[in-house]
Amino acid sequence: MDKWEENFLREIVELDTNSDEKKNYVACAEVIKNYCTEAGLVVEIFDSMHDGIPQPNVVATMDAGAKTTVLLCTHYDVVPPGDVEDWKLPPFKLTMKKDKAYGRGVSDDKGNIVAAVSAAKELIKKGSSKVNWKILISPNEEIGGEYGIDYLMNGPPKIRGDFCLVVDSGPEYVSVGASGVIAGTITVHGTQGHAGYPFKFANAIHLSIPLMQVMLDFIDVRTKVVSEFPAPPGSPHQTLWGRFSMTVYEAGSKTNTIPGKAAISFDCRSIPEEDVEEVAKDIENFLEKAKEETGVEATLEFKTKHSGWGSDPENKFIKAFHAAVHDVVDPGIPISADLGGNDGYYFTKHGIPTACYGTLRDDNNYHGLDEFMHLEDFEKVKSVLIHFAEKC
Repeated sequence: MDKWEENFLREIVELDTNSDEKKNYVACAEVIKNYCTEAGLVVEIFDSMHDGIPQPNVVATMDAGAKTTVLLCTHYDVVPPGDVEDWKLPPFKLTMKKDKAYGRGVSDDKGNIVAAVSAAKELIKKGSSKVNWKILISPNEEIGGEYGIDYLMNGPPKIRGDFCLVVDSGPEYVSVGASGVIAGTITVHGTQGHAGYPFKFANAIHLSIPLMQVMLDFIDVRTKVVSEFPAPPGSPHQTLWGRFSMTVYEAGSKTNTIPGKAAISFDCRSIPEEDVEEVAKDIENFLEKAKEETGVEATLEFKTKHSGWGSDPENKFIKAFHAAVHDVVDPGIPISADLGGNDGYYFTKHGIPTACYGTLRDDNNYHGLDEFMHLEDFEKVKSVLIHFAEKC
Protein backbone atom coordinates (compact mmCIF):
# COMPACT_ATOMS: atom_id res chain seq x y z
CA MET A 1 0.00 0.00 0.00
CA ASP A 2 1.55 3.28 -1.10
CA LYS A 3 1.29 6.58 0.77
CA TRP A 4 -1.58 7.90 -1.35
CA GLU A 5 -3.63 4.77 -0.67
CA GLU A 6 -2.77 4.82 3.04
CA ASN A 7 -3.79 8.47 3.37
CA PHE A 8 -7.05 7.80 1.53
CA LEU A 9 -7.82 4.83 3.78
CA ARG A 10 -6.91 6.77 6.91
CA GLU A 11 -9.19 9.69 6.10
CA ILE A 12 -12.26 7.52 5.55
CA VAL A 13 -11.62 5.02 8.35
CA GLU A 14 -11.23 7.87 10.83
CA LEU A 15 -14.75 9.09 10.02
CA ASP A 16 -17.37 7.16 11.99
CA THR A 17 -19.90 6.29 9.28
CA ASN A 18 -21.93 3.73 11.20
CA SER A 19 -25.26 3.10 9.52
CA ASP A 20 -27.24 3.62 12.73
CA GLU A 21 -26.26 7.26 13.23
CA LYS A 22 -25.28 8.31 9.67
CA LYS A 23 -23.49 11.28 11.20
CA ASN A 24 -20.44 11.54 8.90
CA TYR A 25 -21.92 10.45 5.58
CA VAL A 26 -21.47 13.85 3.91
CA ALA A 27 -17.89 14.29 5.11
CA CYS A 28 -16.93 10.78 4.00
CA ALA A 29 -18.50 11.21 0.56
CA GLU A 30 -16.58 14.47 0.14
CA VAL A 31 -13.25 12.79 0.97
CA ILE A 32 -14.02 9.97 -1.46
CA LYS A 33 -15.00 12.46 -4.16
CA ASN A 34 -11.70 14.32 -3.76
CA TYR A 35 -9.57 11.17 -4.01
CA CYS A 36 -11.57 9.90 -6.99
CA THR A 37 -11.03 13.22 -8.74
CA GLU A 38 -7.29 13.03 -8.00
CA ALA A 39 -7.29 9.55 -9.53
CA GLY A 40 -8.69 10.96 -12.79
CA LEU A 41 -12.26 9.72 -12.37
CA VAL A 42 -15.33 11.80 -13.26
CA VAL A 43 -17.44 12.05 -10.11
CA GLU A 44 -21.17 12.53 -9.58
CA ILE A 45 -22.99 12.68 -6.24
CA PHE A 46 -26.55 11.40 -5.96
CA ASP A 47 -28.05 12.23 -2.58
CA SER A 48 -30.99 10.03 -1.54
CA MET A 49 -31.93 12.38 1.30
CA HIS A 50 -34.29 10.66 3.75
CA ASP A 51 -35.97 12.09 6.84
CA GLY A 52 -33.84 15.19 6.47
CA ILE A 53 -30.60 13.17 6.63
CA PRO A 54 -28.23 13.48 3.64
CA GLN A 55 -27.20 10.09 2.24
CA PRO A 56 -24.83 10.80 -0.64
CA ASN A 57 -23.98 8.12 -3.17
CA VAL A 58 -20.72 8.59 -5.06
CA VAL A 59 -20.52 7.42 -8.69
CA ALA A 60 -16.99 7.63 -10.11
CA THR A 61 -16.63 6.94 -13.83
CA MET A 62 -13.61 5.78 -15.83
CA ASP A 63 -14.51 6.23 -19.50
CA ALA A 64 -12.14 4.14 -21.61
CA GLY A 65 -14.24 4.58 -24.74
CA ALA A 66 -15.15 0.90 -24.59
CA LYS A 67 -18.38 -0.87 -25.52
CA THR A 68 -18.53 -2.67 -22.16
CA THR A 69 -19.23 -0.97 -18.83
CA VAL A 70 -18.40 -2.74 -15.57
CA LEU A 71 -20.01 -1.60 -12.31
CA LEU A 72 -17.91 -1.88 -9.15
CA CYS A 73 -20.15 -1.92 -6.07
CA THR A 74 -18.71 -0.78 -2.72
CA HIS A 75 -20.00 0.96 0.41
CA TYR A 76 -18.68 3.42 2.99
CA ASP A 77 -21.10 2.76 5.85
CA VAL A 78 -19.94 0.47 8.68
CA VAL A 79 -21.55 -1.41 11.54
CA PRO A 80 -21.33 0.33 14.93
CA PRO A 81 -18.18 -0.60 16.90
CA GLY A 82 -20.09 -1.83 19.94
CA ASP A 83 -18.31 -1.32 23.26
CA VAL A 84 -15.33 0.82 22.25
CA GLU A 85 -13.57 0.04 25.53
CA ASP A 86 -13.37 -3.61 24.48
CA TRP A 87 -11.24 -2.74 21.44
CA LYS A 88 -7.48 -3.15 21.90
CA LEU A 89 -6.97 -0.48 19.23
CA PRO A 90 -9.18 2.60 18.65
CA PRO A 91 -11.88 1.70 16.10
CA PHE A 92 -11.91 5.04 14.32
CA LYS A 93 -8.19 5.47 13.91
CA LEU A 94 -6.22 3.68 11.21
CA THR A 95 -3.47 1.61 12.83
CA MET A 96 -0.84 0.05 10.57
CA LYS A 97 0.97 -2.94 12.11
CA LYS A 98 3.40 -4.92 9.98
CA ASP A 99 1.24 -6.61 7.34
CA LYS A 100 -2.16 -5.49 8.64
CA ALA A 101 -4.32 -2.37 8.81
CA TYR A 102 -6.72 -2.01 11.77
CA GLY A 103 -9.89 0.03 12.21
CA ARG A 104 -13.65 -0.22 11.90
CA GLY A 105 -14.57 -0.66 8.25
CA VAL A 106 -10.99 -1.13 7.08
CA SER A 107 -11.95 -4.43 5.48
CA ASP A 108 -15.73 -4.00 5.21
CA ASP A 109 -15.69 -2.06 3.03
CA LYS A 110 -13.40 0.96 3.01
CA GLY A 111 -10.26 -0.94 2.05
CA ASN A 112 -12.13 -2.18 -1.00
CA ILE A 113 -13.12 1.38 -1.91
CA VAL A 114 -9.46 2.39 -1.90
CA ALA A 115 -8.44 -0.72 -3.87
CA ALA A 116 -11.03 0.02 -6.57
CA VAL A 117 -10.17 3.71 -6.87
CA SER A 118 -6.43 3.02 -6.82
CA ALA A 119 -6.85 0.37 -9.54
CA ALA A 120 -8.72 2.93 -11.65
CA LYS A 121 -5.97 5.48 -11.03
CA GLU A 122 -3.35 3.09 -12.41
CA LEU A 123 -5.49 2.09 -15.40
CA ILE A 124 -6.10 5.74 -16.27
CA LYS A 125 -2.39 6.53 -15.98
CA LYS A 126 -1.48 3.63 -18.26
CA GLY A 127 -4.48 4.03 -20.57
CA SER A 128 -4.73 0.25 -20.57
CA SER A 129 -8.35 -0.55 -19.67
CA LYS A 130 -10.49 -2.36 -22.24
CA VAL A 131 -13.70 -1.60 -20.34
CA ASN A 132 -15.38 1.42 -18.80
CA TRP A 133 -15.87 1.48 -15.05
CA LYS A 134 -18.49 3.01 -12.82
CA ILE A 135 -17.43 2.70 -9.17
CA LEU A 136 -20.56 2.91 -7.00
CA ILE A 137 -19.71 3.98 -3.45
CA SER A 138 -22.82 4.04 -1.30
CA PRO A 139 -24.16 4.24 2.25
CA ASN A 140 -26.54 1.87 4.02
CA GLU A 141 -25.32 -1.50 2.72
CA GLU A 142 -25.16 -2.73 6.31
CA ILE A 143 -28.88 -2.08 6.73
CA GLY A 144 -30.14 -3.46 3.43
CA GLY A 145 -29.05 -1.00 0.73
CA GLU A 146 -32.12 1.23 0.71
CA TYR A 147 -31.11 4.81 -0.18
CA GLY A 148 -27.78 3.32 -1.27
CA ILE A 149 -27.36 0.91 -4.18
CA ASP A 150 -31.14 0.46 -4.28
CA TYR A 151 -31.46 4.20 -4.93
CA LEU A 152 -28.77 4.19 -7.63
CA MET A 153 -30.31 1.25 -9.47
CA ASN A 154 -34.02 1.88 -8.98
CA GLY A 155 -34.29 5.57 -8.12
CA PRO A 156 -33.78 8.56 -10.43
CA PRO A 157 -30.12 7.74 -11.35
CA LYS A 158 -30.97 4.27 -12.79
CA ILE A 159 -27.33 3.25 -13.18
CA ARG A 160 -26.75 0.40 -15.62
CA GLY A 161 -23.84 -1.72 -16.85
CA ASP A 162 -22.99 -4.97 -18.61
CA PHE A 163 -21.44 -6.67 -15.61
CA CYS A 164 -21.12 -5.96 -11.89
CA LEU A 165 -18.36 -6.73 -9.42
CA VAL A 166 -19.43 -6.43 -5.80
CA VAL A 167 -16.10 -5.55 -4.20
CA ASP A 168 -17.36 -6.65 -0.81
CA SER A 169 -16.52 -10.32 -0.32
CA GLY A 170 -13.56 -12.56 0.48
CA PRO A 171 -10.36 -13.32 -1.45
CA GLU A 172 -10.54 -17.10 -0.95
CA TYR A 173 -13.17 -17.62 -3.68
CA VAL A 174 -15.09 -15.83 -6.41
CA SER A 175 -18.69 -15.50 -5.29
CA VAL A 176 -21.59 -15.73 -7.75
CA GLY A 177 -24.39 -15.44 -5.22
CA ALA A 178 -25.33 -14.48 -1.68
CA SER A 179 -27.81 -15.35 1.02
CA GLY A 180 -30.98 -13.41 1.68
CA VAL A 181 -31.61 -11.85 5.09
CA ILE A 182 -34.88 -11.86 7.04
CA ALA A 183 -34.55 -10.17 10.42
CA GLY A 184 -37.12 -9.25 13.01
CA THR A 185 -38.23 -9.25 16.62
CA ILE A 186 -40.55 -11.53 18.58
CA THR A 187 -42.05 -9.70 21.58
CA VAL A 188 -43.37 -11.82 24.45
CA HIS A 189 -46.17 -10.12 26.40
CA GLY A 190 -46.66 -10.59 30.13
CA THR A 191 -47.72 -8.17 32.86
CA GLN A 192 -45.47 -5.72 34.68
CA GLY A 193 -45.47 -5.33 38.45
CA HIS A 194 -43.59 -5.23 41.75
CA ALA A 195 -41.02 -8.02 42.12
CA GLY A 196 -42.09 -8.55 45.71
CA TYR A 197 -45.37 -9.98 44.40
CA PRO A 198 -44.32 -12.28 41.54
CA PHE A 199 -47.44 -14.41 41.96
CA LYS A 200 -49.58 -11.48 40.82
CA PHE A 201 -47.87 -10.90 37.49
CA ALA A 202 -46.86 -12.78 34.33
CA ASN A 203 -43.06 -12.47 34.02
CA ALA A 204 -42.23 -11.97 30.35
CA ILE A 205 -38.69 -13.33 30.84
CA HIS A 206 -40.01 -16.56 32.32
CA LEU A 207 -42.65 -16.86 29.61
CA SER A 208 -40.07 -16.32 26.86
CA ILE A 209 -37.96 -19.33 27.83
CA PRO A 210 -40.37 -22.10 26.70
CA LEU A 211 -41.20 -20.10 23.58
CA MET A 212 -37.50 -19.83 22.68
CA GLN A 213 -37.07 -23.55 23.30
CA VAL A 214 -39.69 -24.28 20.65
CA MET A 215 -38.25 -21.68 18.26
CA LEU A 216 -34.89 -23.43 18.49
CA ASP A 217 -36.46 -26.24 16.44
CA PHE A 218 -36.73 -23.80 13.55
CA ILE A 219 -32.94 -24.03 13.24
CA ASP A 220 -33.32 -27.66 12.12
CA VAL A 221 -36.10 -26.68 9.71
CA ARG A 222 -33.87 -24.09 8.06
CA THR A 223 -30.81 -26.36 7.93
CA LYS A 224 -32.74 -28.76 5.70
CA VAL A 225 -33.16 -26.03 3.06
CA VAL A 226 -30.39 -26.66 0.53
CA SER A 227 -29.16 -24.56 -2.39
CA GLU A 228 -27.52 -25.55 -5.67
CA PHE A 229 -24.88 -22.84 -5.18
CA PRO A 230 -21.61 -24.03 -3.62
CA ALA A 231 -20.77 -22.88 -0.11
CA PRO A 232 -17.47 -21.10 0.64
CA PRO A 233 -14.40 -23.24 1.39
CA GLY A 234 -14.36 -24.47 4.99
CA SER A 235 -18.16 -24.48 5.36
CA PRO A 236 -19.85 -27.39 7.17
CA HIS A 237 -21.96 -28.07 4.05
CA GLN A 238 -21.01 -28.33 0.38
CA THR A 239 -23.73 -25.93 -0.75
CA LEU A 240 -25.45 -22.95 0.83
CA TRP A 241 -28.13 -23.84 3.36
CA GLY A 242 -30.81 -22.07 5.38
CA ARG A 243 -29.93 -20.67 8.80
CA PHE A 244 -31.80 -19.22 11.79
CA SER A 245 -30.32 -17.56 14.88
CA MET A 246 -31.74 -15.69 17.86
CA THR A 247 -29.31 -12.81 18.24
CA VAL A 248 -30.58 -10.15 20.67
CA TYR A 249 -32.53 -10.43 23.94
CA GLU A 250 -34.00 -7.38 25.67
CA ALA A 251 -36.14 -7.40 28.81
CA GLY A 252 -36.57 -5.63 32.11
CA SER A 253 -35.61 -2.22 33.45
CA LYS A 254 -35.11 -2.62 37.23
CA THR A 255 -34.24 -5.50 39.52
CA ASN A 256 -37.36 -4.92 41.63
CA THR A 257 -39.78 -4.90 38.68
CA ILE A 258 -41.35 -7.90 36.98
CA PRO A 259 -40.90 -7.25 33.23
CA GLY A 260 -44.04 -7.06 31.13
CA LYS A 261 -42.25 -7.51 27.81
CA ALA A 262 -39.30 -9.53 26.50
CA ALA A 263 -37.99 -8.91 22.96
CA ILE A 264 -36.13 -11.64 21.08
CA SER A 265 -34.55 -10.51 17.80
CA PHE A 266 -33.54 -13.01 15.16
CA ASP A 267 -31.58 -13.35 11.92
CA CYS A 268 -32.71 -15.83 9.27
CA ARG A 269 -30.64 -16.54 6.14
CA SER A 270 -32.31 -17.71 2.95
CA ILE A 271 -30.69 -19.38 -0.04
CA PRO A 272 -30.60 -17.60 -3.44
CA GLU A 273 -33.42 -19.75 -4.82
CA GLU A 274 -35.91 -18.80 -2.07
CA ASP A 275 -38.52 -16.05 -2.04
CA VAL A 276 -37.95 -14.04 1.15
CA GLU A 277 -41.67 -13.39 1.56
CA GLU A 278 -42.29 -17.13 1.68
CA VAL A 279 -39.51 -17.57 4.25
CA ALA A 280 -41.05 -14.78 6.34
CA LYS A 281 -44.39 -16.58 6.15
CA ASP A 282 -42.70 -19.78 7.37
CA ILE A 283 -41.37 -17.86 10.39
CA GLU A 284 -44.84 -16.49 11.13
CA ASN A 285 -46.38 -19.96 10.90
CA PHE A 286 -43.72 -21.52 13.11
CA LEU A 287 -44.21 -18.82 15.74
CA GLU A 288 -47.96 -19.42 15.70
CA LYS A 289 -47.27 -23.11 16.33
CA ALA A 290 -44.92 -22.21 19.20
CA LYS A 291 -47.54 -19.92 20.76
CA GLU A 292 -50.18 -22.63 20.60
CA GLU A 293 -47.80 -25.19 22.08
CA THR A 294 -46.67 -22.98 24.97
CA GLY A 295 -49.73 -20.80 25.55
CA VAL A 296 -47.47 -17.72 25.45
CA GLU A 297 -48.73 -14.45 23.98
CA ALA A 298 -46.27 -12.98 21.49
CA THR A 299 -46.19 -10.68 18.47
CA LEU A 300 -43.82 -10.57 15.48
CA GLU A 301 -42.34 -7.60 13.63
CA PHE A 302 -40.07 -7.92 10.60
CA LYS A 303 -37.33 -5.33 10.25
CA THR A 304 -35.48 -6.59 7.16
CA LYS A 305 -36.48 -8.68 4.17
CA HIS A 306 -33.54 -8.66 1.77
CA SER A 307 -33.49 -11.16 -1.08
CA GLY A 308 -30.61 -13.43 -1.90
CA TRP A 309 -29.37 -13.71 -5.46
CA GLY A 310 -27.34 -15.85 -7.82
CA SER A 311 -25.67 -15.54 -11.24
CA ASP A 312 -24.76 -18.14 -13.83
CA PRO A 313 -21.10 -19.15 -13.28
CA GLU A 314 -20.88 -19.86 -17.02
CA ASN A 315 -21.55 -16.22 -17.91
CA LYS A 316 -18.69 -14.89 -20.07
CA PHE A 317 -17.89 -11.98 -17.74
CA ILE A 318 -17.87 -14.20 -14.65
CA LYS A 319 -15.59 -16.69 -16.40
CA ALA A 320 -13.26 -13.87 -17.44
CA PHE A 321 -13.12 -12.50 -13.91
CA HIS A 322 -12.54 -15.96 -12.44
CA ALA A 323 -9.69 -16.41 -14.94
CA ALA A 324 -8.19 -13.07 -13.81
CA VAL A 325 -8.24 -14.24 -10.18
CA HIS A 326 -6.55 -17.50 -11.23
CA ASP A 327 -3.87 -15.56 -13.14
CA VAL A 328 -3.10 -13.10 -10.35
CA VAL A 329 -3.79 -14.98 -7.12
CA ASP A 330 -4.10 -18.76 -7.32
CA PRO A 331 -5.36 -21.17 -10.03
CA GLY A 332 -7.08 -23.21 -7.31
CA ILE A 333 -9.51 -20.50 -6.19
CA PRO A 334 -13.06 -21.87 -6.64
CA ILE A 335 -16.46 -20.46 -7.52
CA SER A 336 -18.74 -20.24 -4.45
CA ALA A 337 -21.57 -18.16 -3.01
CA ASP A 338 -21.59 -15.99 0.10
CA LEU A 339 -23.07 -17.01 3.45
CA GLY A 340 -23.71 -13.36 4.17
CA GLY A 341 -25.89 -10.98 2.20
CA ASN A 342 -24.81 -8.10 -0.02
CA ASP A 343 -26.06 -5.66 -2.64
CA GLY A 344 -25.73 -8.05 -5.59
CA TYR A 345 -29.50 -8.53 -5.66
CA TYR A 346 -30.02 -5.00 -6.99
CA PHE A 347 -27.99 -5.84 -10.09
CA THR A 348 -29.22 -9.36 -10.85
CA LYS A 349 -32.78 -8.05 -10.49
CA HIS A 350 -32.07 -6.04 -13.65
CA GLY A 351 -30.45 -8.95 -15.47
CA ILE A 352 -26.88 -7.78 -14.84
CA PRO A 353 -24.54 -10.76 -14.25
CA THR A 354 -22.72 -10.27 -10.95
CA ALA A 355 -19.71 -11.67 -9.11
CA CYS A 356 -18.06 -10.75 -5.80
CA TYR A 357 -14.47 -10.49 -4.64
CA GLY A 358 -12.73 -8.44 -1.96
CA THR A 359 -10.63 -8.22 1.19
CA LEU A 360 -13.12 -9.70 3.67
CA ARG A 361 -11.12 -12.75 4.73
CA ASP A 362 -12.76 -14.91 7.40
CA ASP A 363 -10.26 -13.91 10.10
CA ASN A 364 -10.69 -10.12 9.62
CA ASN A 365 -13.13 -9.66 12.54
CA TYR A 366 -15.33 -7.49 10.34
CA HIS A 367 -18.47 -6.58 12.34
CA GLY A 368 -16.44 -7.55 15.44
CA LEU A 369 -13.73 -6.14 17.69
CA ASP A 370 -10.39 -4.99 16.26
CA GLU A 371 -11.38 -5.37 12.62
CA PHE A 372 -8.36 -5.56 10.32
CA MET A 373 -7.34 -6.12 6.73
CA HIS A 374 -4.37 -8.09 5.43
CA LEU A 375 -2.38 -5.69 3.27
CA GLU A 376 -1.56 -8.65 1.04
CA ASP A 377 -5.27 -9.06 0.31
CA PHE A 378 -5.57 -5.37 -0.54
CA GLU A 379 -2.85 -5.79 -3.16
CA LYS A 380 -4.51 -8.94 -4.51
CA VAL A 381 -7.85 -7.22 -4.99
CA LYS A 382 -6.30 -4.17 -6.64
CA SER A 383 -4.16 -6.34 -8.96
CA VAL A 384 -7.09 -8.58 -9.93
CA LEU A 385 -9.23 -5.56 -10.82
CA ILE A 386 -6.47 -4.12 -13.00
CA HIS A 387 -5.75 -7.44 -14.72
CA PHE A 388 -9.45 -8.04 -15.42
CA ALA A 389 -9.90 -4.57 -16.92
CA GLU A 390 -6.85 -5.02 -19.16
CA LYS A 391 -7.76 -8.55 -20.36
CA CYS A 392 -11.57 -8.45 -20.50
